[in-house]
Amino acid sequence: MTKKPINDGGSAFPHETHNGYDSGMTLRDYFAAVALQGNLAGQSIDVGYYDGEDTWNKAAKDAYKAADAMLKAREAK
Repeated sequence: MTKKPINDGGSAFPHETHNGYDSGMTLRDYFAAVALQGNLAGQSIDVGYYDGEDTWNKAAKDAYKAADAMLKAREAK
């Protein structure tokens, strides 16, 4: 069984360099980074959503779920 390739949205910040082209980070990674930042900024001791040993794994998975949803929404427009 082959795995379906992940839609990474292409380059988020492509730019030309003195020796060619640099694609930079993917749009999926950018969306995930922004989602992670916003999600963690909204956390508090009272909320406790990301609490415990698996904190970073859960936060990262949630960020990529959000990024994938954003990419899917872009395709639907």
